[in-house]
Amino acid sequence: MFTGQGQVHEYAVVDRPTPSAGGLSDIGAQRARLRAAVAFAARSGVALDLSFEHALAASHDADLAQRLCTDLDIGLVQDQLRIGPPASRERLQWPARRLTFRLPLLLRLVPQAHLLTYYAEFAPGLRAQLLGASGGALRGSGLTLKIPRGLGADRALQRRLRALAGRAADAGLEVFADDIQDINDFVWLRRLPGLLFRGPALSAPLSGSCLGSWLRADGGAWRSFQVCVPQPAQPGE
Repeated sequence: MFTGQGQVHEYAVVDRPTPSAGGLSDIGAQRARLRAAVAFAARSGVALDLSFEHALAASHDADLAQRLCTDLDIGLVQDQLRIGPPASRERLQWPARRLTFRLPLLLRLVPQAHLLTYYAEFAPGLRAQLLGASGGALRGSGLTLKIPRGLGADRALQRRLRALAGRAADAGLEVFADDIQDINDFVWLRRLPGLLFRGPALSAPLSGSCLGSWLRADGGAWRSFQVCVPQPAQPGE
C-alpha cells in the first residue's frame, strides 16, 4: 500500500479471503496465513504495518470482535495481539495497532454504511482494528474502494468517486484506492488529497524471500522507498 507520494504505507497479506460460508479448511488456511505473516514480520526485526483480509460474517447480535478473534484464532491482551492457540508454545505476539483487518462493510461498525452501499461499482469495504477495550472492540478506520479500470477517462465514474470519498470523509474514514490496474487511473487518483493506493499497476506481490532481502538492506528505512516518483539527476548526468 502506497501514499500519494509513492512511499510505502503498509504491507498487505495477499491471498483470497475466506468465503462468508466457508468451511473449516478455509478458516484453517486463513489462520495459517496470518500466523505466517506475523511470524515473518517478527523475524524481520522491523516494525512493519500489516493488513489482512477476512470476510467477517456474524448475526446481528453477535460480538464482532469476538467473532473475528474466534475465526482467526487470535486474542487481545491490552494493546497486544496473541496469535495462535492459547496453549501453544509457539503463540505469537504483535502490536494491535500494526495489524489492520480488511472486512466487509458492516453497519454496526459504520453507521453510514447504508449510504456507502449505493456505490456498488467500487465494492466498498471496511478497514478496522482491534482495540484493547474490555474484551476487545473493533473500530472502523478506513474505507477500501476497488478502482474500475478506465476511471481516469470516465467523468461519470470520477464524479461518483468524489462523492463517495466525501461521504467517507464525513464518516471519519480514510480512503484506500485498491486494485489499481491502469497507471493512468493512478495518475488521476493522485489529484485527490489524502488517498492511499494499492494495485498491480504499482507493485506486483512480493515473495517472502524478496521482501526479506529488501528489509535486511533497508531495515527501519522501509518507508523511504518511493514508487512512480522521478529521482533527481545525479551531477554530471
